[in-house]
Amino acid sequence: MMNIPKRLGHIWIGPKTPPSNWMQSWANKHPQWHYHLYDNAYLRDGNFRTRKQIDEYMKRGWYAGAADLLRYEILYKNGGYLAEADSICLHPVDELMLDGGTLYTVYENEFVRGRLVSPIIAATVGNAFLDALLDRLAAVPVSELDHPWKQTGNLFVAQLIEELRPEIVIWPSHTLIPEHYTGVRYSGDGKVYARQLFGETHKAYRFSSPLGRLMEMRKKFYASLARKRLRRLKRASGR
Repeated sequence: MMNIPKRLGHIWIGPKTPPSNWMQSWANKHPQWHYHLYDNAYLRDGNFRTRKQIDEYMKRGWYAGAADLLRYEILYKNGGYLAEADSICLHPVDELMLDGGTLYTVYENEFVRGRLVSPIIAATVGNAFLDALLDRLAAVPVSELDHPWKQTGNLFVAQLIEELRPEIVIWPSHTLIPEHYTGVRYSGDGKVYARQLFGETHKAYRFSSPLGRLMEMRKKFYASLARKRLRRLKRASGR
């Protein structure tokens, strides 16, 4: 029995053109699921617990951080499965969730990155772990927001799972990430449901307009200032 609502989606925010063909592969493999793209309009109009933190990440141009926060907000409110936009779906993921779980993620790579996990992928509506996670992130002063993989993504989620011990299913990395961005590839015979292409790493996305390129330049400058501020804060705290 699957407890996860059949609500499938992607998050795509910022000035770059989305990888529509990759994203469409997910809708094609899940014709019985309701599909929704959470885009810049959704970001602009939404009411979010972590609105201040989302806006700060957008100002810096650290879209991964804003997308992580949106992911948790959406899954807490709507439930469902949020696929990575830079991945291609090979098989329907329904059978991964027939165990009746209420919260799911996947190891990034057991051999390269140890116990690090991807941000939460699927959840039931109102999941208690996501509620606690959002409270934790909403309390972070915007001036102290760190790089996304530490503050909102892989490391943060892994540490919070270790601390709170929720009932969560963590899939082996080969199910969704058979090829790590470092080049490590899965060679076993386990079923692979998707391929993660790490589009940002391979520069597979394009800016949608000259204005987008200008905005990106401004955001890089702002992000540079934010990094300097973070270094000062860490030196002051002795970290």
